[in-house]
Amino acid sequence: MIKRGGIIFLLSFFLLFLLITPASAIGIGASPEKIEFGIISQNKDAIKELHVINTGSETEHIKLTVEGAYIGIDPEEFDLNARQSRSVNISIDPVDAGEYKGNILITAHPTDSKTNGLGLGAGVRIPVSFVVNENSYVKILTFLGLFTAIVTVVLLWVRLKKK
Repeated sequence: MIKRGGIIFLLSFFLLFLLITPASAIGIGASPEKIEFGIISQNKDAIKELHVINTGSETEHIKLTVEGAYIGIDPEEFDLNARQSRSVNISIDPVDAGEYKGNILITAHPTDSKTNGLGLGAGVRIPVSFVVNENSYVKILTFLGLFTAIVTVVLLWVRLKKK
């Protein structure tokens, strides 16, 4: 005879598998698996494409969230049919010179989970990195201006000394 605790365990185990089965239909992928912009100039547009892939068997609601960097995403949310992909534009917001790292978190939930459901979903994190250089032409113009001023002062000083 099965004890009462054993029956509760078997029922719990059975219910666990009922809950896991719908989650197995959810899947999300992305290409490339990381985005490296490399070195970009200040105030220059830098855009790369990220392909979001619904690997599941149902239509999913996709949401992209930025973590820790100056990154723009277009679009940030959309629905994606089963076994379909969509391109998303990833851009760099204007920032000061320096090295930046962040992530794009892509989450997928069944489209009907907005109103009910257990909150089951899937997610992928895509690392993003870039280095912003200062506008070098400003440095060059400053250097040329200072150099011209120094040469002018030296030439005037030499001429005045000769008289």
